[in-house]
Amino acid sequence: MRVVIIGGGPSGAAAALTLLDAQIPVTIVECKPFPRYRPGETLHPGIEPLLDKLGVADRLHAAVSVRQTGIWSAWGGAMQFVPYGADPNGPWRGYQAIRADFDRRLLESARSRGATVLSGKASWVLFNTSDAVAGVMTSEGPIQATFVIDCSGGAHTLARQLRIPIVKYSPYLVARFGYATGCFDDPTPSICADHDGWTWIAEVEPHRFQWTRVTETHKRPDRTWIPQCLRGLETEPSRSADVTWRMAKTVAGPGYFLAGDSAAVLDPSSSHGVLRAIMSGMMAAHLVVRHLCDGADALVCASTYQEWLTRWFQHDVEEMSHAYQAVNLFGFTG
Repeated sequence: MRVVIIGGGPSGAAAALTLLDAQIPVTIVECKPFPRYRPGETLHPGIEPLLDKLGVADRLHAAVSVRQTGIWSAWGGAMQFVPYGADPNGPWRGYQAIRADFDRRLLESARSRGATVLSGKASWVLFNTSDAVAGVMTSEGPIQATFVIDCSGGAHTLARQLRIPIVKYSPYLVARFGYATGCFDDPTPSICADHDGWTWIAEVEPHRFQWTRVTETHKRPDRTWIPQCLRGLETEPSRSADVTWRMAKTVAGPGYFLAGDSAAVLDPSSSHGVLRAIMSGMMAAHLVVRHLCDGADALVCASTYQEWLTRWFQHDVEEMSHAYQAVNLFGFTG
């Protein structure tokens, strides 16, 4: 009994930690070297209990140098502060994390608890005599598995190999993002919409700011672009990412689950990217445990996951569509 996880990002590491808690051996196949960079490094307050459940909260708090109780928003109006919320223990606080460091620490936690981490690429899928996914072929050779969880990200590795359609829910969107270091006194984190897109700025370390600019592909800024308010600061090379809203038509089936961006992608304005990655990795792993250890029906587990993730994704699509309609962006009109 072994589970292979394709990809060692937040969803893959979260899945591995959940499986290891159930004493299920895990092999993570990771093709991309660290550090890896992603747009939007503000983590939703809801991530804190998940980190506690995974037993990594203390270790990952070391990757966080800035926390905040809400965001500043100029979304179709004047700039105003929007708090995350509160409970009897006080205001909720989000995290500003350096994603490259956050992801590395999460994967190291899985490795330290017994996950085998292989550097390589899952080049194709192995099947058993019942046509269920039964492992992957890597540069190191075949790895047999009872289940494969694809956490490879927006490349949708397993979906493409299994010819699962990727359904798009938005125009083609691109995020360009980078860093600037120096003195900047405006309140952060902040998000500002304009007629072409929106810009996010967040202080991820003292005096170090990450910015993200999301537009339709044909209006993407060039590599030298940075927000006007950050010009004059010391900058680092920017990068880009495809943040078109999309979801695999089938996210669970015989011998496999898709989690994180491999299953579904939304642009960073959802504020749920890392939260969804970790929760979907944990949920997929939980259902694997339910089947392997508790005897739950595999088809029921796959159906449960499909319904759960689809419902969450569709809810966010509806909420984000309304938000874009309010500012007449990306073809979303009221």
